[in-house]
Amino acid sequence: MKKIVGIPARLGSSRFPGKPMCKILDYTMIEHCYIRSKLSKDIDDVFVAICDDQLKRFCIEKNIKYIMTDPNIQRPSLRVSAACETLDLNDEDIVVVVQGDEPLVTPDMISLSLKPLINNKHIHVSNLCYEISEKEMRDPNEIKVVMDNESNALYMSRSPIPSVEHEEIRQKWFKQVCIMPFKWKFLYDFNTNLSKTSLELQESIEMLRAIQHGYKVRMVISQKKTKSVDCEQDRLDVENLMKDDNFYKLYKKNE
Repeated sequence: MKKIVGIPARLGSSRFPGKPMCKILDYTMIEHCYIRSKLSKDIDDVFVAICDDQLKRFCIEKNIKYIMTDPNIQRPSLRVSAACETLDLNDEDIVVVVQGDEPLVTPDMISLSLKPLINNKHIHVSNLCYEISEKEMRDPNEIKVVMDNESNALYMSRSPIPSVEHEEIRQKWFKQVCIMPFKWKFLYDFNTNLSKTSLELQESIEMLRAIQHGYKVRMVISQKKTKSVDCEQDRLDVENLMKDDNFYKLYKKNE
């Protein structure tokens, strides 16, 4: 079973244009995602799926493996899936989609996300999540998730879920972390044969396509706090977190 990481990135983000090239300390965000994914001992290969000539030139300069894709692709998993069609993959190989705005990804997080697919042949896709504060729960940029008793996602939303209107039992809140392993056949079918759904379009959350079509998305709770970058304040927050990050110190030391 081959296990690879695909990192989708494009310069035309509507919320933060050019964000793959934004600097976080001494590296661009796309470099952090790529270098940190490469540190995983459970991964056989890492590439970035891109569509911009500027990113292509940057990848060549920095010796980052890249695959060019159609610039009209909007969804991250579709961009990675299109890139993977150029590779020699078997149905049961695993493709981990690591969003290009997750610069705090760690090798341990990738390993943790892989476990459900490795240990259970009936699971075809999993996602990381972690517990968040009430402030984060109310942030529309954060994708919240509620789970069933077997840790399968019931629903994901940018709105606060579960409800805070009735708090007879104090609930925990969890956010999706965009580290998403797929079996290759399921990733291909997900993007080729499953139609987009009303909830996916309403919430702008890809995983809702799988859920609304009746597929299980196994969530894995991580104790490692991360933060995606959707705006300039996020970049500043991540930069502060990165200063004390041991993985950053490791690759900064070895540069």
